[in-house]
Parts: sequence; C-alpha cells; structure tokens
Amino acid sequence: MKKLSFPTVKLGKFIREVKEKVKNSDLSQENFTVYGVTNTDGITVTNNKASDDLSNYTVLRENQFAYNPYRVNVGSIGLSSPGTFGAVSPAYIVFETNGQINNEFLLYYLKSSLGINLIKWYGDRGGVRSALRFSDLKKIDFPHITLEQQNKLLIKIKRLDELLGDMNKNLSVDKIAALRQSILQQAVEGKLCEQDPNDEPVSVLLEKIKAEKKRLIAEKKIKKQKPLPPIKEEEKPFNLPNGWEWCRLGDICDISDGTHQTPTYTDDGVPFMSAQNVKPFKFMSNRFRMVSKLDYEQYIKNTKPEKGDILMARVGAGIGEAAIIDVELDFAIYVSLCLIKPVLRIFDMNYLLLWLNGSYGRDSSKKNTLGKGTSQGNLNLNLIRGFCIPFPPIREQHRIVEKANTLTSLCDTLETEIKQAQNHASQLMEAVLQEAFSNKENKKAAQVIKFHPNHKEAETELLAAARGNIREDTWEHLRKRALEISGEES
Repeated sequence: MKKLSFPTVKLGKFIREVKEKVKNSDLSQENFTVYGVTNTDGITVTNNKASDDLSNYTVLRENQFAYNPYRVNVGSIGLSSPGTFGAVSPAYIVFETNGQINNEFLLYYLKSSLGINLIKWYGDRGGVRSALRFSDLKKIDFPHITLEQQNKLLIKIKRLDELLGDMNKNLSVDKIAALRQSILQQAVEGKLCEQDPNDEPVSVLLEKIKAEKKRLIAEKKIKKQKPLPPIKEEEKPFNLPNGWEWCRLGDICDISDGTHQTPTYTDDGVPFMSAQNVKPFKFMSNRFRMVSKLDYEQYIKNTKPEKGDILMARVGAGIGEAAIIDVELDFAIYVSLCLIKPVLRIFDMNYLLLWLNGSYGRDSSKKNTLGKGTSQGNLNLNLIRGFCIPFPPIREQHRIVEKANTLTSLCDTLETEIKQAQNHASQLMEAVLQEAFSNKENKKAAQVIKFHPNHKEAETELLAAARGNIREDTWEHLRKRALEISGEES
C-alpha cells in the first residue's frame, strides 16, 4: 500500500451497510426502478435485470452508495442522486454515511488513484479475483479532517477537475496522433514549406537517376526489372506544386527483400533482423538474433543493408511501417522486410520515409496487400515498386524534412506533457489533501507531490502539479501551436 502523507481515520467510523430487501417493503416490485453501477456513469437505470423476481434485490434510496465488490477496484462505485428510489442486484453492496462526512467528497476519494490503491490493498486476498467486502471497506483509511474542511476541499477539487477536464478535452493523445498524420500529409503535398522558383526542377534529378540506374543494370550491380506502367490520372490523389513530379518508387530506388530461407540461429555470428525490428521512423537495431558468418554471406548476395537505406515491413500486422537504417552495422534481413535503396544517393531518403509512414504510404501498403483475409498478409515487391510518389526538388526535400522534424519534435513534447498531465491529474486528490495538511505540519512522513512555496495562489500551484509542473504560458503556447498546425481554431 502507498504510504500516506496525512493523518487518517478508518472509514468504518462514518458508514453503515444498507440491507433493506424489496421483499420486506410494503410496495409492489413494479414500483421499483432497477439500477446498476458503472465506472464511468456511476449509478444509472439499467434494463439488465438478473431476474424478474426482485424480492432479494436491495432497496436503493437517495444519497446512498452502491458498488460491485468485484469491480470497485476499477472505480465501479456510485452515489445515488436526490429523489432516487429503486433497487439494485443482490450482487451489489449498498451503504450510507452517518452525516459526519461529505458524500461527494467520499465518492471523489474512493474513485481517485489514492482510493483505488487502498481498495486494491484491502480487497486483495491473494485469490484469482479480489473483492472488497463491506468489512474490508470499513478498514480503508480516510483523511482525518472535519466536515467543514471536506466541504472546502470539495469545492477546490471540483474546480480543478473541471479545469483539467477542459485541458484534456482540448488536447489529447489521440489529437496528437492525428496531428502527426496531418504533418506527414502536408509535408508530401508541398504545404509545409514555400516553393523556391530557383530550385532545380526535379525532372533534372529524375533524369540523373534514370541514367545511373541504366549504368548499374549494365554493370549487373542491380537487377533489371520489368518496366513500370505510366502513372494514370486516377492514381494522383492531389495536384503537385510547380517543380514537382509524380514517379514510381521503383524508378528512384532499388527494391528487394531478405532471405526466404528459415534461418538457423547461432550463439554468435552476425545480426539477423526481421519485421519486428522496424516501427514507424524507428529502426530497433538492439534487438536481434544471430546467424553464422557463412549464412550471412549467402543472405546478402542480393540484399546488403547499408546505413541510409530504408527498411519496410512487408509481412504481418505492421505492413508498411518503415524506418531508416541509422547505424553502421553489418546484418542480414528476413523475407518479412523490404530493403529500399536509393539508386543515386543525392536525394533525401528521409523525405521518402515521411511518405511511407504517412497516410498515403500506409494506404498504398494496405490496399496492395495480398492475402487480406489471412492473419499474415504480404506486400508484393512489384506492388511496392509501383507506389506512386510525389517527388519534389532536392533542396525542397531537405526543407520539408527539416520542417517536419521540427513539428514532430513539438508533437513529442506535447505527447510527453499530456501523459504527465494525465498521470498527475489522477493524483489530484493527493495533491489537494497534502496541500491542506502542509499548512499544519512542517515535516511529512512521505511526499506525494512537491510544491513550490513561492507560488501565491494554491489553485494555480495545484493545477501545475496536477498536470506535471508545466508553466501556464508554456502550456498555452504548445496548445495553440498544436491547434494551428492541425488546422483547428485555438
């Protein structure tokens, strides 16, 4: 159990169990509304009756608590609203307070991370499923504060809870994920950077690549592939900026896959990578098994990965996910990976990576996947070669990559701050209670949230603590900047 940093008293001092049964009342069963309890909505009307016979159901009146002993550890507890009259399943425990504590404050307390921690502690008896009996509930530690103090703290908690709710509603991890995709999409559509008329048209670069590819084929350094079909108008999802051109991925890159042989792993030798080593923008080179030097030499005859090449998953759940090889490392790859090598190493492979991991690239991978009805679909190499790529001039590629990296770095910052905010928001009850006792005690047995005494307003300080000590102006800047990028109104 988490060590508490404030004085407590056992909850049993303030509560009593309600065992009034429907069969003992003077009313017909038809007069009883059946209620249930969820961890999101608390006590609500339900049609999920365990039986048409309500005689053994427990009567539920206003300002009473009900909880599921087997689900209270995930917050499945509620407080009935004024005017409530009905019944709950015998599986629920119903209790009420003696008027010496604030009902709403108790509900906040039991549903907070601190309360859930205590519920799990006292309800765990080492079995497959823990359950909080009423006798266990009575053992829970409750803050040793007066009813007047509870009322004051409840006002503060509600105000902070509302502020945190607004913050999380305006900016969530889901929105950051959408923001990332928006950045990738705008990058390959030419909307992140202004075009420079002085840039050399990409047509010149494509001619250089074509000539280099012809030379490499003649020298038998790469295999000659079947000519790729012309790009049709229906394959072009948007209009290109001036100086850009559509091209096939196979026109600018040499594309191959790894060995089709089932590898024999060894205790030492050369690293061997598969699709599990690739996530979007992340080459996880520290996870691998090894194959013998002899097998390695056979595996890389036609496919030798090099720093700066792109690896893309072509089999399994992560089809289309791509990363650049960012380390100098000799290794071989399995058939589950596709190796994408630039024909001419003068254009920016990071630009291609933006396209592959963005919505256009992932959609191209999904719609071209073979065996869609199986658990292990695969992406044919010829289909990968046929990917239709919007290709900008070299200098613009560099500008796009730099701008995209700056914006995705901002996304990383926002995502970290949001996760911290969610974590600290769950500790709101602890923060409020510790702040309430900090004025009385100079020394604490344990410190839950660190406060800075130079802050004048307790609410401002608590809010900062609850969202991870982010400065108000910093948070507001990040929030507005994110909304601007994603095209929303701040």
